[in-house]
Amino acid sequence: MDAINEYSYIWDTEKEKYVLLDDNVGKSILVIDGEEIMFFLIEDDALADLIIGKMLNAGNKVYKSIEEL
Repeated sequence: MDAINEYSYIWDTEKEKYVLLDDNVGKSILVIDGEEIMFFLIEDDALADLIIGKMLNAGNKVYKSIEEL
């Protein structure tokens, strides 16, 4: 899937900035930019699942609650 390559910076060059929140709602991608924490919205569920899989394989940080951040 070519679309996945557009997002490779998430698990590659900017890995520290993009993290996962894995709580009772499911997995969400968050962006940490200084003191700001934002949700990273991907409207295509299949693409989001692929990106989350790549992030997990690459070792992006995973938090169990928003309070951990």
